Amino acid sequence: MTIWVENGLDQDVVIQVKGNRVESCDGAINVGSSFTVSAGSNDARTLTPDTSGWLPYIMVEVSCPAAPTSGSLTVYLVKTKDEQPKLVDALEIRDTNVHSPDTDPSKVFIQEW
Repeated sequence: MTIWVENGLDQDVVIQVKGNRVESCDGAINVGSSFTVSAGSNDARTLTPDTSGWLPYIMVEVSCPAAPTSGSLTVYLVKTKDEQPKLVDALEIRDTNVHSPDTDPSKVFIQEW
């Protein structure tokens, strides 16, 4: 599966993929290292059970080193060409806080692997 990031913000964004054995942010662990997606660009990271491990639930935490003033962030969990649920849905970040399903439940989601 692939984490596809569309950074429409005017600042870089840091993405940390998280996984959990239950559908919750509580107790979630990092899956791989965080990565930065430049302002106004797209990037992707592919996860496979043999290299990243497998947990039934996947989510992301996102933050910006500098507060954006425009744009939004969308992140997809690409499972197949027809199955691409959103992990982040047009989140308009305007601060340097960490955003997660706990902080922005209407825009940041937990999905099944």
